[in-house]
Amino acid sequence: MYDSLNSTELLKLPYLDGSESKVLNRPTPLEFATSMLEYDVISFDVFDTLLLRPFAQPQHLFMIVGEKLDSVNFMSIRMKAEKEARNQAEVKKGNREVTIFDIYELIELKTGIDKQYGTQLEFQTELEFCFANPYMKDVFEILKSQNKKLIAISDMYLTTSMIKQLLEKAGFSGLFDVFVSCENNGSKQNKRLFKIAQQKLGKDLSIVHVGENYESDIKSAQEQGISTRYYHNVHEIGNQYRTGSLSELIGSTYSGIVNTHLHNGKKQYTPHYEYGFIYGGLYILGFCKWIYDYAKQNNIDKVLFLSRDGDIYRKVFNYLYSDMNNEYVYWSRIANMKYTIDKNRYDFLQRMVKHKANSVLGITIKGLLESLELDEMIDLLSQYELNEDDLIQKGNVKLIQTFFVENWETVVNKLSEDNAIVKEYFIKIIQGSKKVAVVDVGWVGSGGSGIKYLIEQKWNLNCEVQSLVAGCRHSNHTGNLSQIMKKEIEPYIFSRMYNRNLYDTHSNTKHNNVFFELFTQACYPSFSGFKKTEEGFKLIFDVPEVENYKIIEQIHHGIFDFVKLYKKMFSNYDYLINISGYDAYQPFRMIIKDLRFIRKYFGDLRFSRGVIADTENQTFETLNDIMDQAGL
Repeated sequence: MYDSLNSTELLKLPYLDGSESKVLNRPTPLEFATSMLEYDVISFDVFDTLLLRPFAQPQHLFMIVGEKLDSVNFMSIRMKAEKEARNQAEVKKGNREVTIFDIYELIELKTGIDKQYGTQLEFQTELEFCFANPYMKDVFEILKSQNKKLIAISDMYLTTSMIKQLLEKAGFSGLFDVFVSCENNGSKQNKRLFKIAQQKLGKDLSIVHVGENYESDIKSAQEQGISTRYYHNVHEIGNQYRTGSLSELIGSTYSGIVNTHLHNGKKQYTPHYEYGFIYGGLYILGFCKWIYDYAKQNNIDKVLFLSRDGDIYRKVFNYLYSDMNNEYVYWSRIANMKYTIDKNRYDFLQRMVKHKANSVLGITIKGLLESLELDEMIDLLSQYELNEDDLIQKGNVKLIQTFFVENWETVVNKLSEDNAIVKEYFIKIIQGSKKVAVVDVGWVGSGGSGIKYLIEQKWNLNCEVQSLVAGCRHSNHTGNLSQIMKKEIEPYIFSRMYNRNLYDTHSNTKHNNVFFELFTQACYPSFSGFKKTEEGFKLIFDVPEVENYKIIEQIHHGIFDFVKLYKKMFSNYDYLINISGYDAYQPFRMIIKDLRFIRKYFGDLRFSRGVIADTENQTFETLNDIMDQAGL
């Protein structure tokens, strides 16, 4: 466990046994429909069977209605009014059936909201959000093609006319009849609604009823002599795997999208797709919206998405927004280290020596020097009692660092040879912009800080550089703390001063960075620098990790599908895309509570742990290697 959560939240874990979409392993729509061909009439429950809503709980739609009505705490008001209306109905007529008009009559008395206006507004909101269950749509069309008599039966306060409109809008046309409890003074629960349907259809016809409520749709129908088919509620299945720590409305929309997509039964997905869809989609969507809003509010001329994490960010960003100038920029921690070498000796010594010594797989000193094109320094190794074939390890780290420090001028001169190329590259990118925002995943903001140093100080290009990161990990002793305080680095999810509990959770192990970056890998190698050519320059890349690309594609497919579905459902509600960094992190916070899922489905991913663009000296570690080394 990596997090201290309350006991209720500790009970919630991600589905660990494969694809969550395969939990029920429903029959195909064709198989389900075929099993009912022997019946004359097929009866369908409406809500959570034929129609789905993108909310974890149906009453959460009332929060949207309340926002439209500008009514504080409207969900509670609405639910209490319905309960009171049903209590009154039981006294007056002996049953608890009420219409939406009865409910809003009480709301008008208590709040002053016009009952006609309120009723119509809630119904229009239902029309906006109710959509066809894709599984049941296929079942419905198959049965319809066989000339079966199709009816709908619903325990509901909406009128028959309203429910018919909802069904027609969702594509369920051709129903023989619709039976609704509020207009028949009886429900499925007390079997009266089934009796009414039987009387109208005639006793000679055989009926099968499909529904998601075991008591009212299955047990009551069977007691009335009607055959049944149980369709397990998508939210009952999915909510057990959804984190409960998000804010209520975003938590409901997030869970609603995930549950209705994964558990309707029409399609099953891979664990890698679901990792992107369930645990990364909300974060990428929220981050892109946050970037867009920041750029608009701060007069950013151009957004620069740094490779490789910026690949999926930019694709989602451009899918969501077409009015913001942006560009994909080849940059990396290695490139940043090389081209700011004149001010980043510490970063060089840490990344190119200390980090290599901590690698599971060996890297020789010669391999490191050759990869940096510092071959001329090989002859100097003997002066430090070092051999070119020595592996970089903890025992010789200090000696190798001393070797570089005492020959620092040579290092700087060699790694600075391509500075003119780098400057030319960035001049073309900023194209006269006065203010740009550099976007990266994190974690210390070195990429944005390095580019800021080059553009603002070293080259004096008259352009202000702002750094936007998903998360920021740092200590009190590092320079980016002051950069955050000066708002030169803006974190979306957490920093030491913002969402501190998430910072602490994430910082519990440095390897959470690796798991988090699984969302933003790309299907090409890491960028390592520029090389001068006769035609100008070319981009140099690290060794490709091609074995990972199929998995990365599936993760991105999942992320993109989540974003598309969320946008489709809530594009008219901009505030529902204002996803806080706290909310965006919660699905990932859940996945790191138990790393068995990561180990099982991502453990064989390979990561280059060698040196820059050097195939001969390149080595790889799997994610399981990294986790084993860390004792995870």
